[in-house]
Amino acid sequence: MNFFASGLNTLRGQKGQHQTGSETIDKLCDRIEHATLLEDRRASVLALKSCSREHRRDIGARGAKVLCKVLHQDNADIDITKAVLETLTVLCQPESDGEEAQDFALDITKAVLEDASNVAVLLDMLEEYDFYVRFHVVSLLATLVLSNTDRLQECILTSPMGISKLMALLDDRREIIRNEGLLLLISLTESNADLQKIVAFENAFERLLAIIDEEGAISGGIIVQDCLQLVQNLLRYNVSNQNYFRETSCIQRIPALFNEEIMDDNGKYDTSMKDVWSDQKGNNMIMVLELVRVLVVPDHSNSSANQKSMHQCGILQLLIDVSLTSNAPQRVKASAFYALAELIRLNKVNQDALSKAVIIPAHPPVFISEAHNSSLTPPSRSSAQLSRSSFQSGRNSAIGEQRPFEQRERCPAIVEVVAIAVGKYPGCTYSVRAAATCLFQTFVLENPDTQMVLATTLNPPPDDNPNTPSNEKPQSPGTLLLEALQGWQEDDETGSTDPYNSWFATVLFSHILQNNPRAKAIALAITFGDEENGEDPVSLIHAIAAALMVAVKGQSDVRVSLGYLALLSVWCYDSPKSIKDFLSEGVHLQFLIELISPSSKEDPMVQGLAAFLLGICYEYNWEQDALITRATIQPIILSRIGLDHFAACITRVRESKPFKAAVPFMVVLPSEESGGRLPELYFDYSFVEFLKRTFESTQKSIMVSPNKSRPLAGLSASDQAETESQMASMQAKIAAQDSEAANLKTSHEAELASLQARHEAEVADLRSKLDDAHRMLSQQAQERWEHENVRRELEELKEQGRVRQERQDALEKEHEDLLICLAEQDEELSGLKEHILALGISK
Repeated sequence: MNFFASGLNTLRGQKGQHQTGSETIDKLCDRIEHATLLEDRRASVLALKSCSREHRRDIGARGAKVLCKVLHQDNADIDITKAVLETLTVLCQPESDGEEAQDFALDITKAVLEDASNVAVLLDMLEEYDFYVRFHVVSLLATLVLSNTDRLQECILTSPMGISKLMALLDDRREIIRNEGLLLLISLTESNADLQKIVAFENAFERLLAIIDEEGAISGGIIVQDCLQLVQNLLRYNVSNQNYFRETSCIQRIPALFNEEIMDDNGKYDTSMKDVWSDQKGNNMIMVLELVRVLVVPDHSNSSANQKSMHQCGILQLLIDVSLTSNAPQRVKASAFYALAELIRLNKVNQDALSKAVIIPAHPPVFISEAHNSSLTPPSRSSAQLSRSSFQSGRNSAIGEQRPFEQRERCPAIVEVVAIAVGKYPGCTYSVRAAATCLFQTFVLENPDTQMVLATTLNPPPDDNPNTPSNEKPQSPGTLLLEALQGWQEDDETGSTDPYNSWFATVLFSHILQNNPRAKAIALAITFGDEENGEDPVSLIHAIAAALMVAVKGQSDVRVSLGYLALLSVWCYDSPKSIKDFLSEGVHLQFLIELISPSSKEDPMVQGLAAFLLGICYEYNWEQDALITRATIQPIILSRIGLDHFAACITRVRESKPFKAAVPFMVVLPSEESGGRLPELYFDYSFVEFLKRTFESTQKSIMVSPNKSRPLAGLSASDQAETESQMASMQAKIAAQDSEAANLKTSHEAELASLQARHEAEVADLRSKLDDAHRMLSQQAQERWEHENVRRELEELKEQGRVRQERQDALEKEHEDLLICLAEQDEELSGLKEHILALGISK
């Protein structure tokens, strides 16, 4: 009763007079600050809490610091602590989305975080096991981190055991607290590398992986997704954490994340739901795949070591299985392709492992009953009316019935990747096809040997191949590409055409040829046509040019024409033999001129790529026996196109929105393919970079005289003119120097002879002086030897004299001793004589 009476009297004021909200708040804050009884402070805090939502601004302005003071003073009282925490949480949360509300919440947050000791008190409260205290502390910290992340991170770093107390939340058996703590750690570790390191060394990886295992790996709930998100935060662009993750064998635990074990009510593992993909399971798998990508980011110092570890523990094979053999959702397959692409990028061992991988496709394979591409009808020499039969006559092969899964034959994984990319399976989304294309690009990136192998598959297998049944031909990457290069003309089940069948094929084909002269030579040698039946052989580059002409004249989707033009540009670049073959048909040059001419009504991007291709054909047309030479091309460009229009065509491509929108990983967003729309893919990013590097030299090469010699290796046509000018200047200087040298030789011959004679005389004089010096040195050496002998003899004599002196000294001492003895004897004898005389004895 005292508690309620105290709160009521506080609100009533003196003599029951009504008070305003502001006055009430002031009085409650005053009582909290100055009340001596714990009960009074508790009652006031609870009263503030009860009106915190109605009077947020008054309480925030007057009571924020007062409540923080209570946390320091009365944190031992659980009731007061819970009320203060709840009130501060309400004050720091914006009540609406308005800017004013956001600013108010931010001001309260700044007031709380102004003193780092407030955060230290909150972290100390985490040691309290009470559920509500822990929960409200985590809720308040989560609110603070949303409003002012940087300041809260600084305050936590100043607390000696702050991170340890936060990490202890992950060990709390109460799931609500553990989950809220997990979300708090995710927010704290998004951008602070120091926090990431400390959290990682608090055994974070072991704890998080244990939670994931406990929750059921990818079949778990959203907690698995949150744990994986935190792991990614700790590893992304953090070298030390990645080293720690690898050195503690955590990479070896990633394969376990792919395996799901669902336990039924009887405690047994149920595998019936293993192939069922819920939305959450798909999200979890995508997070695992993103984790793989985080560890193998391109151009990162740890990527190579992480790629090696992942291959050794079987992650590469798991990615192949998810992307090619599982019934995973399309978005999961796309993510798996991207992860696999990063795993093999610039890693020869992993690229070779993918080339050797053999799988049972998840999609039913396509069987060809006749030899594919056995002959191609040559394009008409008299007109540009080219039919699809000019590209392939074996296209009308029958497709066999689909076999049951258990009867499907194994095929190389890379064949299935190409099949998906070029649209062999209509059920695949554009995002999956784009991801498969990205995988193929990294498969051949800086791998000329693989490019060569893939180029050889462009040749169809012989009809008498004993390794295949008579009614079937095995598909290869090359045959799939050639088959798809005319896919834009074939109606699918909906009656519409898919330009991306040929577009993806041209992208894959261009990557086989890119920067590889040997692969270009192999592709250039491929011909179609049955000469025994009187058909003229048609080269592959002519067949592709014929398909381009059909696509343009047939008013097909612009992507088809752009794909063919990009492929021909890559093929002809720095390849005079390819240009010679391409221009051996005059209709091809005429067709390009018509596309580029000012009167053309074609799409500006098509015109631009046609101009780029024509510029390449002029820049690298160096074959001596070419039917159409540089001298033939330049006047046509100058008279029918003009230099300004030619340069403008290429510039319009570079400034177009689709060109600028190209991204490295060829990502197709779900929104881009919703509603039956085609994605906004027009250019491959590698081709975009290729055009940016070379367009300037291609534009300038048109102004170079066709009679100029072939440029040096590694120099563009524009650089060659400058090089030749420098060489001419140097040659003139060399000629002048040669003439001056001849004059100098004639005028100085006499002087040279005089100098030589003088030199010989000086040499003779020096030799004489040298002989005298030698004699003097010999004499001095002899004298020095004799002096040394004398010195040695003198030292020996001195030694002998010293020995004799010692002997003489010894003799003299003995003589003195003898004299002393004689004197003593004489004295004794005198005494005896005196004694005898005294006795009276005479002689």
